[in-house]
Amino acid sequence: MSRNASQAPIALAPRPKGWTLSRWLYESIRDAILSGKLQRGAQVPSTRGLAETYGISRRIVVDVYEQLRDEGYLIGRGGSGTVVSPQIPEDYLASGQSAASRQPPTRSYLSPTHSRPARAFRPIEPAISEFPIATWSRIASRVLRRANVALLAGGDGGGSEPLRKAIASYLGASRGLACKPDQIVIVSGTQQALDLIARLILKPGDPVWLEDPAYPGAIEVFRNAKARLVPVHVDEQGLNPEDGRTSCAHPKLVYLTPAHQFGLGVTLSLPRRLDLLHWARESGAILIEDDYDSEFRFSGRPVPALRGLQGAEEVFHIGTFNKILFPSLRLAYIVAPDRWMDALIDLRYRADRYPATVPQAVLAGFMEEGHFSRHLRRMRTIYGERRETLQHYAERYLRGVLELPEIAAGLSTAAFLRSGMTTAAAVQRAAEHKVELWPLDRFALRRTDLQAFHLGFAAFTPEEIRQGVLSLANALDAPCRSRTDDAGSTAIWHASR
Repeated sequence: MSRNASQAPIALAPRPKGWTLSRWLYESIRDAILSGKLQRGAQVPSTRGLAETYGISRRIVVDVYEQLRDEGYLIGRGGSGTVVSPQIPEDYLASGQSAASRQPPTRSYLSPTHSRPARAFRPIEPAISEFPIATWSRIASRVLRRANVALLAGGDGGGSEPLRKAIASYLGASRGLACKPDQIVIVSGTQQALDLIARLILKPGDPVWLEDPAYPGAIEVFRNAKARLVPVHVDEQGLNPEDGRTSCAHPKLVYLTPAHQFGLGVTLSLPRRLDLLHWARESGAILIEDDYDSEFRFSGRPVPALRGLQGAEEVFHIGTFNKILFPSLRLAYIVAPDRWMDALIDLRYRADRYPATVPQAVLAGFMEEGHFSRHLRRMRTIYGERRETLQHYAERYLRGVLELPEIAAGLSTAAFLRSGMTTAAAVQRAAEHKVELWPLDRFALRRTDLQAFHLGFAAFTPEEIRQGVLSLANALDAPCRSRTDDAGSTAIWHASR
């Protein structure tokens, strides 16, 4: 069979009025992949053949193929042409309350079929079993006993006033972010926050800077908004503004996780924070600060929020209670620039009226009575001990195979593969040993150097971490692997059990 005969045909729909050739070709091929018309692993026509078939410039076809390869929909195979990727971004990305899973690759991160409790080393969950449910239940019972017509009838599009006051007080004290309650909008989670901001600000084709690697939920939101995604390199100081300006000097939006970069775990340095704020004021770019797990910092001084710095009045700040407390709470918030507040609340109201009032009232009471702060202090201690447990056993049993950097903050860490094994092979072998690994290259937009994983430790007891490391050492053929540990080796970690 000839090479051309094996290529999957692409039947393109007519080009919509007003669409460029590039947009039409990109959307048509991507839709064909998502709908299954172009199946995984199928070979696509050569750039020359497709250009000749539809009478368009080969350069346009080459550019579209390169974009689809950069985004993970196509892969090039030397000497064999271009094929549809066996695993596309939608296998790993979230929509609404779902997010991508690494095990197995066709499930979403938070699919209802996901095993509970979490399996080491799933990185997306807090230690749910440590939540003070008795205290929460007591406050919930009191709220319902005292419920009035106003509480049961509905709510404000921006969220309840008591909760917004409690959040403003918390942000001022813990994140160095001075804001007023009427600058806060309550939402269901980070996904809804990003979706609202994207719909408020972006038009199709607007460029958006994204960290590379990036939070997959953000990729999905901005892709759904038809934005042009601009990957910006992340190094040991966080997102590199110079790389961003070289790639795209005038983005509409910049999305950041500055306190604890999603994936690599680094903190955006102060010089780069100031550089971004100054440049944004000059260029008119709008910054989004996703502060998703900054509450849990284990070393060094607390890092103030980007929005708390001078000159950051135009920054959108997003925080979530779903990672701090428990995922099903579905409460988060946006601190928005004054000039966007009315439009944002109006859009929030038109999207789904208002957030659920009873959970807001319970959370407000939980915060006002000091339980929230006490819970954070307790969890910081527990997570710190679990972090130390992971570092201890990784150094002991995975040395030379998997390298962990210093874990300064958060519920998870990057882990760099040093054995020469591919991440795909490591994921498969780990799964056979009942260990869950999420490869960082699945969060990459442009980078190809990420032989690493996103490892969670927050949801697992020290014993579960120890067993997980031992299983992983066996899966990855670590030189010092052992199926059993010597007696008493976990004694120093007993405090967090």
